[in-house]
Amino acid sequence: MDLLQRFSFQGLPIRGQWVRLTETLSGISQYKNYPLDVQALLGEMFAAVTMVADNLKFSGAVSLQSQGDGALIRSLAECRDQQYLRGIAHLAEDLPTSPSTNSLADWLGNGQLALSLLPDKTTGMNPYQGLVAIDSRGLAASLEGYFANSEQLQTRLHFASARGATTGLLLQRLPDAPNAAETTVTQAEDDWQTLTTLAASVTEAELASLPPEQMLNRLFHEYPCELYNPRALSFRCTCSAEKSDETLMVLGREDLLALAAELPEIHVDCEFCGKRYAYNQMAVDALLAKRAATLH
Repeated sequence: MDLLQRFSFQGLPIRGQWVRLTETLSGISQYKNYPLDVQALLGEMFAAVTMVADNLKFSGAVSLQSQGDGALIRSLAECRDQQYLRGIAHLAEDLPTSPSTNSLADWLGNGQLALSLLPDKTTGMNPYQGLVAIDSRGLAASLEGYFANSEQLQTRLHFASARGATTGLLLQRLPDAPNAAETTVTQAEDDWQTLTTLAASVTEAELASLPPEQMLNRLFHEYPCELYNPRALSFRCTCSAEKSDETLMVLGREDLLALAAELPEIHVDCEFCGKRYAYNQMAVDALLAKRAATLH
């Protein structure tokens, strides 16, 4: 089972998150046969949006998306309602699928990375998108820079991918209390430096394999740490027959009728989960009649 767990340090304005994704990546690989490097990049993106979504209390989706002119043309990782994940990557057919190094910058080439908040309509909130400056050191460093510049939050991120799973570890320095004494602020900053140094000592093998309790004890045994109940995560697509109908109606009535006369079935395939929605002549006629009825 894919899980996310929060943890905190007693008396310190520092929080953390641990996430491990296995089944989500396995589910996606059923529909798209990605190279291992691309699957690892997608896994890091999923881990990142899951941790961001867990810190936001709103109904909707958090997405991380890239676009570039390199081997990875575009990618998307989305976490909806803090627990449901879906994503995709599009690779260039005329470029090598393996850049010289496994860095986000090399995969994207001349590209952009954006973090988006997509609230449900019921919230009354407006969508938000922030550009993430791409750091040559990878996604973790890129997001650390984003949090520092856009959210004014010191953040440290670590990712590890192995055997079809991705694990993420996040530490974040929270704002000090408005009335905190200078000595308290100084001590908290010293503790932050110590904790981030300890976190950086984790090896990829340890991060990829150890359960959270054991890893936190291995890294922070000198600091009282509370690990909270886990949140279950899972792959879930948002496609539906209604959305498929909307996609097909974009063609317009005349073009849709012409296509239905030419083909025994019209297919609308979901690129996220591979589900196919099929329309024969009778289904097309019914769809057009339903649409006509709603317009009168």
